[in-house]
Amino acid sequence: MAKYILSIDNGGSEIKCAIFDLQGNEMAVAGRHLPMIIPEPGRTERDAEKVWEANAVSIRDVIEKANIQSSDILAVGLTGYGNGICLVDEAGKPMYHCIVSTDNRAASVCEVFRKSGAERAIYPKTLQTIWSAQPAALLPWFQKNEPEVLRNSAWALGIKDFIRFKLTGAFQTEVTEASSTCLFNLNTMRFDQEIFTALGMEDLYRLVPFCVDSTAISGTVTEKAAELTGLCAGTPVAGGYFDIDAGALASGILNGDMLCLIAGTWSINEYITKTANTDYDKNANTVTKSYLKDYYLVEDSSPTSASNFDWFVEKFLEPDRPNVTRGELYRECDCLMEKTTPYDSNVVFIPYLFGSATNSNAKGAFFNLSSYHDRNHLIRAVYEGVIFSSMFHVKNLRRQASDYTAARLSGGVAKSSVWAQMMADVLQIPIETLHGSQMSALGAAMGAGVACGEFTDLEDAVRKMVAVSHVYEPRREYAQIYAQKFATFEKALKALDLFHTS
Repeated sequence: MAKYILSIDNGGSEIKCAIFDLQGNEMAVAGRHLPMIIPEPGRTERDAEKVWEANAVSIRDVIEKANIQSSDILAVGLTGYGNGICLVDEAGKPMYHCIVSTDNRAASVCEVFRKSGAERAIYPKTLQTIWSAQPAALLPWFQKNEPEVLRNSAWALGIKDFIRFKLTGAFQTEVTEASSTCLFNLNTMRFDQEIFTALGMEDLYRLVPFCVDSTAISGTVTEKAAELTGLCAGTPVAGGYFDIDAGALASGILNGDMLCLIAGTWSINEYITKTANTDYDKNANTVTKSYLKDYYLVEDSSPTSASNFDWFVEKFLEPDRPNVTRGELYRECDCLMEKTTPYDSNVVFIPYLFGSATNSNAKGAFFNLSSYHDRNHLIRAVYEGVIFSSMFHVKNLRRQASDYTAARLSGGVAKSSVWAQMMADVLQIPIETLHGSQMSALGAAMGAGVACGEFTDLEDAVRKMVAVSHVYEPRREYAQIYAQKFATFEKALKALDLFHTS
């Protein structure tokens, strides 16, 4: 009888559930889009109970779509956006909306910690600087602005850990997400009371949940959760992963020779290494513990990826052709790219519509426009701008692109051979795409397969569940022109920085 693993991915814009067989094939995918609650500019929230309801319905839907028996599901894997926060009381009742990882309410808290030296003081333990959606910034914000919420709270959970509680009744987190909170000591692999004290919130240490290994069984599905989801009571639930780890694991990244590129809403660029920078003054990237023992995950990212192209399609292509589907428009744009070359346009697009990779105030822009240019030139500029932003992050990882044997590409753009080939041409390294569409969910399934004993370790899971679908070799004839255009892109970033500096 066939066996399966169900994974739940709570992303920043969508909740998805996927069922995989033990060879990594997607049997079915179901999900729900849950709109953000934006009470003020810079704040992004969701109703926690509605998040759980959407998860429960999606689980039921995916089991039905896969046309399998829930008794054939070996384990449940969990992943989701890291950071943000979900504060609950002793019974697990939410004390506030879930705060999503795009929230910026605590930006001033980060600035205080930088100026006071607190961030520098804790850096040897955290290997991170503090950003606004981390618990290290959000808890002090609540301390100042919503103290009653904290008084009534018993646990501070990540989004996937709230779902874990709903499934199992356990208040737990796991290593990869805990290591991204800036409250976790990456040397001792524990939440650290001294970090809380340094940030002026020593009394809030009580909120941290127990931390399990990602491939441990963190609990089993309760009778109540089984009634709501259609899962079998007693099904094991694995520790799970921060989604950037799950995506890299599903890409089969097992050593530092391979670059991982995830191009969806965010441009996520990362690699794993056994060493990490410990000098605060030389900090350049986000460092967390990876899914592999003894490895760190080094990441550089921003919301500057394919969502910017979607904006162009929605605003400038769809209105004129309401009867043409989004997929058809994508294919038409790809055909256009295949008929042109990087020599055909010198327009530069900065993909900062949803956030910046440089100056926090910087917005999107086109440079070098003249009366000669038409919509087709702008389409090419958008393609190139999205990929140049990824190149910018790869460069900021402070390793030469040639140090990697290849890059594994996933996310929305990986579905297009045109995008993948252009990525190879810009980076001048081979780009490998993978079978499957739900990579974070696949990574969580692989960890769950280890947790339930189906795989001996993650290396075994990669061998059995990860498959390369295509390799795109860089076209050397485009190396020089793309290097010149990327240099122009970097000049445009500096101009934008000057424009937005008060």
